[in-house]
Amino acid sequence: MKPEIQAKLQKIKKVSSIFRMICKVLLILIAVVGVLCVVCVAYGAGNINIDNMLFSTAGLTLGLRLLLGAVTAVAFGTLFKCVYHLYLLFGNYSRGEVFTRESVGQLRKFGVACLLWGVMSFLWVLSLALTANPIKTFQAHFDSLVIGAIIIAIAWFMDIAVDLREENDLTI
Repeated sequence: MKPEIQAKLQKIKKVSSIFRMICKVLLILIAVVGVLCVVCVAYGAGNINIDNMLFSTAGLTLGLRLLLGAVTAVAFGTLFKCVYHLYLLFGNYSRGEVFTRESVGQLRKFGVACLLWGVMSFLWVLSLALTANPIKTFQAHFDSLVIGAIIIAIAWFMDIAVDLREENDLTI
């Protein structure tokens, strides 16, 4: 391998290691905040602030609070899944595995998780808004749906690039 290519690969490995550590910190934060939000919703204690709107479940029945807690847990689970696949992708990159099937698979899974996060975050806020007294209106954000679709398209291009690379490696 040429020295300049080797130097670029070392930069990719170094930057990917840094981003992997950032993802690890984000995973911990998402887990902690997610558990706190589930507890807050299920017990009816405190408020959840989304887009400067406060939601409280204090006046709701236990069954409804538990249902909202489950929706909250699934929403944070999908966000955790997003960052987890990004963590695994940066792990591949930090080992120099950039154009591999595993990296393409992690990128595709990250895109799908972004789509799921877009749906679940909408459903989470919708469920909180519908159970508020009085019912609240909110601004829906669909940016993660667009980002997820773009990432899935990029993963498809990368999959084709891996095919071309494998075919090129077999050519003498």
